[in-house]
Amino acid sequence: MIELAYLVDMDKVKSIPEEVQKVIGGILQVLDSEYGANRDKYEDDGGYVVVVEKEEDFQVIKDKIYIDCDSIIPEYVDKIVCTNDKDYTNSLILCNNEYAISLIIPMELLPQNLKNHIID
Repeated sequence: MIELAYLVDMDKVKSIPEEVQKVIGGILQVLDSEYGANRDKYEDDGGYVVVVEKEEDFQVIKDKIYIDCDSIIPEYVDKIVCTNDKDYTNSLILCNNEYAISLIIPMELLPQNLKNHIID
């Protein structure tokens, strides 16, 4: 599992497809410009991005962030089509009116609950 809260964190995701990096970069750009690049990602308004790398990450998300991907109702789930045929999704989870978690999940790991919310 990779956590990113600021645009300067982008080096953490160099190994994932460029299309996914572009989506993450856009999210982080908004968070930095609207909520500040010096905010505390856990305490201050804004939120952060979580990249799921393996099935076990869902339990960490449940235990640490209190998001159960099998039952959560996302604001939206966007499909990220990649040229390498390994597609991802971006699921926006609103925690309150000024704090959100964007879950970046490879399509093959996406829980059925989130699949049901994909916007085509």
